[in-house]
Amino acid sequence: MRAKKYTLVLFVFIVIYALYHALIYTFYTSNIFDRNDGKYIGDIARVSYQTDALFPRKLQYTLPKKHLNEEEFAQTNKIDVLTTGDSFSNAATGGLNPYYQDYLATYYGVKVLNIVDSHNGTLHTFKPIIALYNSGWLQKHKVKIVIIQSVERFCVMRYAKDFNFTQNKVDINRLVKSARIKDSYIPKINFISTANYKFLYYNIQKHKKVHFHVDVDILQLNRKLFTPKKFQNKLLIHHEDILSIPYNNETNIKKINENFNHLAQILQKANIQLVFMPTVDKYDLYYPYIKNNPYPKNLFFDYLRPLHKEYVFVDTKKALEPLLKQGIKNLYYPDDTHWSYKAIDAIVTNNTFKQLFTDK
Repeated sequence: MRAKKYTLVLFVFIVIYALYHALIYTFYTSNIFDRNDGKYIGDIARVSYQTDALFPRKLQYTLPKKHLNEEEFAQTNKIDVLTTGDSFSNAATGGLNPYYQDYLATYYGVKVLNIVDSHNGTLHTFKPIIALYNSGWLQKHKVKIVIIQSVERFCVMRYAKDFNFTQNKVDINRLVKSARIKDSYIPKINFISTANYKFLYYNIQKHKKVHFHVDVDILQLNRKLFTPKKFQNKLLIHHEDILSIPYNNETNIKKINENFNHLAQILQKANIQLVFMPTVDKYDLYYPYIKNNPYPKNLFFDYLRPLHKEYVFVDTKKALEPLLKQGIKNLYYPDDTHWSYKAIDAIVTNNTFKQLFTDK
């Protein structure tokens, strides 16, 4: 009799166990990890299991002109624009026309080469430009413009420090090869997986989703600025956006500006124009629309704007703010820390870039 009781309990447990995994996998986690439609899912929705924020999108290239690929680079001696930066420069957002470099090529008729210098998880953007100049590579390829891009939250870490402006060793072929988009890096899961438990855990937490790799915040907006039905007036952000705010002080921003002025003066000797494009954090951009915000304002752009600059400063925040005031949705993807094609188009066509390429 006791054995039958234990068998019944075990049977009920197995049924509940299997049913739980079947339901969570079918309706939730499979939409994140095991999609069969080839669509991209944003980074912060993925790590925090926020299925309500999902904005699935296919990687598409529709612009008539594109930046140089490896083969085209190998066949050209002249490059108009050299770009380097983080995931915003390397199409990590997926979706429609994710490379801002393609917009430059299309709208301004220039040859654009994108490079990436990353070692053990550390991104270098100053280092390769200095080395390419000192080695004579920039001059040899008649580069006219160098664009350095960085997301706002990492600018102090990357640029508010001392640099060696004499280095000259660099492998350009490796830098070009590293810049290719990685189309598929989302892991696959089994029907029964720890992801099904994580989904429940991360969705029980109301405001802050604590993940082993990154913390995520969900903030309420006073306007509907996204399109997912249950996430129209919510903001999903990396908590790193918040953690960086205390470091964006006046001293650190001045140091960043000094370094860019120094590099700009060096490049000017070869008639090369330096452009710095700090990409506004999602939190900073949407800050005016956050209800009952527990976090402070980010002053990065406030400190940087009035400083004297020898380089061209692309104020991405200023370029995008008017679109938000107009109620344009999905400037940044709801499920992602990255901007969408709408934001890229607005930035590349703003007066700063127009004047830059008109002058050239």
